[in-house]
Amino acid sequence: MGYRLKALVSALLVGLLLWRVDVAEVGRVLAVASPGLLALAALLFFLMHALNALKLRVLLPDQRVGRLLAYALVAQLYALVLPGQLAGEAVKAYRLSRDEGRGKADGGRIVSAVAFDKVTGIGGLLLLTGGGLAVQSARFGDGLLAAVGLVLAGLVAVTGLLAWAPARGALLTVLGFRAGPKREAWLLGPLRRFLDAWHAQARRPGRAALSIAGGIAVQVAAVAGSQALGLAVGIDQPFSVWCAVIGLMSVIVLMPVTVAGIGLREASLVGLLELVGVPQAQSLALGFGILAFQVLVALLGAVVDLTVLRERRPA
Repeated sequence: MGYRLKALVSALLVGLLLWRVDVAEVGRVLAVASPGLLALAALLFFLMHALNALKLRVLLPDQRVGRLLAYALVAQLYALVLPGQLAGEAVKAYRLSRDEGRGKADGGRIVSAVAFDKVTGIGGLLLLTGGGLAVQSARFGDGLLAAVGLVLAGLVAVTGLLAWAPARGALLTVLGFRAGPKREAWLLGPLRRFLDAWHAQARRPGRAALSIAGGIAVQVAAVAGSQALGLAVGIDQPFSVWCAVIGLMSVIVLMPVTVAGIGLREASLVGLLELVGVPQAQSLALGFGILAFQVLVALLGAVVDLTVLRERRPA
């Protein structure tokens, strides 16, 4: 989907929500939000990005945490302005490999580490989401839990296949059929380096386990921040409900059909929280609040990119 079409989908979803929900009530909910809880939510959301940097350093121990945090914040900027939530991770991988890499092999290692980090992060997200759904099965049913389990199983299978020598060889053979120098240069060479680095990461189960634990910690911070923000707008639900709702929302907004998840985020929150009896106005206020914090982090990322990382740009 092109950027304009995704922007149109976002606009249509937001317009539909504003048509269905009492906008004046949304405004009233936001107007009486607790400043203390809003500050707590901001702190927890920033902690989430700091934990993300620590998590990536598990896979890139030669990089400084502060530098990785800077790139994580910049990634949030591109996640907001580019179509698709995964765009920010792609930019982070590119910028890290370009600015911090030392040669093609090291660049491939960095790109592979960022991708592996994202996979373990999604794994942690799915585990916490599954836990919330299991505890709240009476409210959400068993179908969503089964779906999360299937996605998690598929993620594990793909991770294992990319690390399995015969599968890697088969992939390179298929893509390399009648390949010329150009395809070798722009596709096969980088892919080979990526797969070699992926294999090296997968052969360190301790690192992988620590990365998954970090992914769970990141998601706990995200859920706690969302719960604080929810309390600020009058939504009082158990932590297990928030694990299920924020986890499912996070998976839904990965779909590249809107700009920065706008519209999908708000619609999923309204629909999921309605299952536990939360009024639509409060759910929509929560969605707008999460978007506002995302914009603030993106602005911080822009400042970091123009100051801290400025000297790393190639001339």
